[in-house]
Amino acid sequence: MNDNDMTIRRRGSEAKNCGAKLLVSHSLFLIFKRSLTSHCSFLTYRSLLVPLFSFLILLVACDRETAPDETFRQQLVLASQTENATRGTVDDTWQGGERVRVSLDNGAAEVFIAATDGMLTPIASHWWYSQAQMLSARGWYPDPVDWSFLSDQSGGLQPVDFVFASTVTGIKYNNYYGNPLVFRHRTARVTVNLSAGTDIADVSGATVLFYGYTSGTIDTSDTGDGAIAGSGGGWITPCRTPGTDTYTALLIPRDMTGIKFVKVSLGEYDYYYTPLADQAVLDQGNGYLYNIAVGKTRLTVAVVSNGATWDASTGGTVTAEPVREP
Repeated sequence: MNDNDMTIRRRGSEAKNCGAKLLVSHSLFLIFKRSLTSHCSFLTYRSLLVPLFSFLILLVACDRETAPDETFRQQLVLASQTENATRGTVDDTWQGGERVRVSLDNGAAEVFIAATDGMLTPIASHWWYSQAQMLSARGWYPDPVDWSFLSDQSGGLQPVDFVFASTVTGIKYNNYYGNPLVFRHRTARVTVNLSAGTDIADVSGATVLFYGYTSGTIDTSDTGDGAIAGSGGGWITPCRTPGTDTYTALLIPRDMTGIKFVKVSLGEYDYYYTPLADQAVLDQGNGYLYNIAVGKTRLTVAVVSNGATWDASTGGTVTAEPVREP
């Protein structure tokens, strides 16, 4: 791909428009020429001024469209950020070097390299050729070909994360920084803080699992907006924060109302948390935080954050007390 590839699509349409204008202007010129060769009155000559001026205006307009400003040539780069920070992976930071896919003007996805400051630079050189030139862009990371949902997330959350930036229009060489691609997580982040309840001395030996979809398909089209369509179902092993009883997993969005959602195994018992209405309607890009106390005969669940931002914050409290199952 050469440096001019980015402008081929735009210039192609401009050439068609210019061709149409030239055809019209040529017709006007022929009318004017025939009139000059005939015996015309002063009134006829005056009436020919309109097509003559139209002919000249069309030529000037066409010339402006087809002739780029050869003194103007700027490297194309894009800015990016996330809802919660200025960048875009599971911890809302680019490490630098990530291969982000970007679609320019709804075309085929191209690889842009992310920098730690959020700037995205294309591997194939692209240029701005005029100050008036505009484009649209959307992006995603990683490539869906390289993404798959992991039921075992005990080794970390990054391989499961997927972020998508919806289409931004009106991007120009001098306003790209103010029109960044805003990357948002397309999974839901669920965290459980486990603690010992009534007649339980310690929960460090407990096993915690989340239930949810076990596979998904990503739609990166303009209308699909990066949504993940989930399928299958099973127990998912979360990532445990070292030295704590905090468990976190990324889940494909799903309404978990009335479904056994959290399983806590301690000793000879399995405990289940089945959410009531509006306690676990998992939505993309949102965080859900539950404080669960394991008692001798039941779980006590406090819904601390339900559908807040990715970084779960303190919210209203709802309590549910599912009975343990042997």
